[in-house]
Amino acid sequence: RGAHGGGAAGPAPSPGDQTGLVIVPGRAGASVVVGTATYDGTDRAAPSATVLRASGTALLEAQTLPAAESSTGPLAAAAVDGDGDVDLFAGGRVVPGQYPAAATSRLFLNEGGRYVLDASNAAVLAGVGLVSGAVFSDVDADGDPDLLLAIEWGPVRLLINRDGRFEDATAAFGLESRTGWWNGVTAGDLNEDGLPDLIASNRGLNSQFTASRERPATAYHADLDNDGFRDVIEARYDEFTRSMVPVRGLLTLAGGLPFLRGRIQGFEHYGQLGVNEILEQPADLLPTVEATTLAHTVFINRGGSFEAFDLPRESQLAPAFHAGVADMDGDGHEDVFLSQNLFALRGEADRNDGGRGLWLRGDGTGALTPVPGQRSGIAVYGEQRGAAFADYDADGRVDVLVSQNAAGTKLYRNTGAKPGLRVRLRGAPGNPAAIGAAIRLEYAGGALGPLREVRAGGGYWSQDDPVQVMGLAAEPTVVRVRWPDGSETVTSLAAPNPLEVTIDASGVLVARR
Repeated sequence: RGAHGGGAAGPAPSPGDQTGLVIVPGRAGASVVVGTATYDGTDRAAPSATVLRASGTALLEAQTLPAAESSTGPLAAAAVDGDGDVDLFAGGRVVPGQYPAAATSRLFLNEGGRYVLDASNAAVLAGVGLVSGAVFSDVDADGDPDLLLAIEWGPVRLLINRDGRFEDATAAFGLESRTGWWNGVTAGDLNEDGLPDLIASNRGLNSQFTASRERPATAYHADLDNDGFRDVIEARYDEFTRSMVPVRGLLTLAGGLPFLRGRIQGFEHYGQLGVNEILEQPADLLPTVEATTLAHTVFINRGGSFEAFDLPRESQLAPAFHAGVADMDGDGHEDVFLSQNLFALRGEADRNDGGRGLWLRGDGTGALTPVPGQRSGIAVYGEQRGAAFADYDADGRVDVLVSQNAAGTKLYRNTGAKPGLRVRLRGAPGNPAAIGAAIRLEYAGGALGPLREVRAGGGYWSQDDPVQVMGLAAEPTVVRVRWPDGSETVTSLAAPNPLEVTIDASGVLVARR
């Protein structure tokens, strides 16, 4: 529920379709930031996002973020500039009428509880790409949040934080050449070396489309009919004609480009033509975007570079959107969850419905093993999108919420995991949930469990609960925390081990149960 300032409580009207949503804890309580889509181009002056703050049982509009050329997609928040409060990233999803031209994203700094556009990072975010997923993670382990972006028709882009200024390190970390139709991205310490690894969702390997470095999926784009809107011709290399040919059928292509009806004399003629002949000009002169892989991928952090591996075959049977990391069985090793399926396809293509939500069990080495739905209990047959982890019943087992397009959101209560340790961090006043902190459990003998970061936003347009459920490989003796300001604390756990602890920024165990 929401209301405009001074108005009666009730549903607050949205200026457009709502996109990303993120909850940002702050000095005056939590804010809810809701992105606004302007992809149809009908209202270019509409705010790109609205900031709502709780007042009793209502949400009051506190601020609107200025309009942008790019339609807002995913949102993520972190303490970017080190001043103690939580800043906001707004991903540019698409430029209305100009897909697949690169969109521009923006960073807003939290100045006294209001978000102010950050001009110092405008250049690195200008034309950064079609951002479909965003997450902050300390990739280089230097104590500040770096930014990872899932780019459609591009790479998983990495922007390294240098004292509040971001530098594009995509190529330096070996991510540049692996372009895809990336949907979502998250990070988690899959091999338990203290460095966050990446999991990125893609189209999968079970559709009419194929891609490789040698023969990438390709799209030519330009305003071919001079109507002010960019047209797109998806193409593939045909071994028989040794030329690039359209992926779409004649009726689909001519429906978007009516002038082709006068050039093409039926289906047989169309089947003999390459893109050059159809357009009556060299297609290579047009702007082009490419994807070299459609596989869902894990990127293992080797410290200064990433090594890419395709996720297991079972995960590739459907497109995936959300990717999330949690210890779903409580064994002390991080697992991965993927939301799956894509139904909104043209009539000439079969819908991609080969998934029902997939749990991939981790073993602490980086390897992931699919868990069948009849064993995991997760069976969502619809078009899944965002998902989130939270221990909603506070029993020490992480539960999962999965949303669907045009169908009900499903909550799965975890009843089979070994209970873990719930860790609640009490941060500084400007960041009370300690967004950006990293937690590791220490066991007898000094062995360490996986690193777990507290985040606001990630995967595919989703947000997990800041209370972390840490799986247990054994009885932990210590909780190690690297706080958002870079300081580190070590907190001992006196026996018997509790179900939940609350730790403040000085490392003091202020509550346990």
